[in-house]
Amino acid sequence: MTTIASLKTQWLIASDLDGTLLDHFSYSHQPADATLQQLEAVGIPVILNSSKTRDEMLTLRDTLQNRHPFIAENGSAIFIPQDYFPQKPELAHEEDGYWVLEPGASRRRIVAFLQQDGESHGAPYLNFSAASNGEIVAATGLSASQAEQANQRRYSEPLLWRGTEQEKAAFTARANAAGFATLQGGRFLHVLGQTDKGEATRLLKKIYQQHSDQPCKLIASGDGPNDLDMLKIADVAIIVRSPTHAPPELPHHPQQITTGETGPQGWASAIQEILNRELHTS
Repeated sequence: MTTIASLKTQWLIASDLDGTLLDHFSYSHQPADATLQQLEAVGIPVILNSSKTRDEMLTLRDTLQNRHPFIAENGSAIFIPQDYFPQKPELAHEEDGYWVLEPGASRRRIVAFLQQDGESHGAPYLNFSAASNGEIVAATGLSASQAEQANQRRYSEPLLWRGTEQEKAAFTARANAAGFATLQGGRFLHVLGQTDKGEATRLLKKIYQQHSDQPCKLIASGDGPNDLDMLKIADVAIIVRSPTHAPPELPHHPQQITTGETGPQGWASAIQEILNRELHTS
């Protein structure tokens, strides 16, 4: 294994969680643990980038022993531990020991749009802000306490779609016209501000580059359509195979891997392949 001192490139890894670094059904990360420890040992940060909330991701960061910046709610907010970089990024504010950048919109604005749109066009979906904790548990498979964390959203609203594809397309058009974006995740349609995982990752990579003497390159990994914006901007894109849906298509990307195995086992195998192929030649 090469050491970080021998690398001419500062590699960054941005990773989705559910279905990628976490098993789709069990939420286990155990198959990826050895690879995560290896990356930490050679100084390659793993940036968690998910539709999950800040509170959910703080819990997972502790479980994964991850100390790096993370991106919450599909690119809506970037959380950087204070003093991680030599200086606070421009436009960031301080919050609970983090420097926070907020490219997204507030949940309050999104829910107001949903209420108004639902009155005019109906609401063929379950949205978290109107759901009971039990309904969220049933929809996600999370525990009751995990479901509470999942509903502590600040910048987005997940919808469990129950209508037709035609209704979904019409709803998406209305959301876009109102200044919001929609992203289809593994289970939910997310309504958020005009941001995405790719834009937030690009911004964070720029901050890393400002504080690095080496060129920064990005490996990104994900399993769903809402990961495509992040995968598109990566130097190396890892499409992690899902047990429940076909891999998202990423045409014309110069360096992409579609894993043979699913979830964290597939993730770890792809990262090991890149470590052996890309990093040894850096």
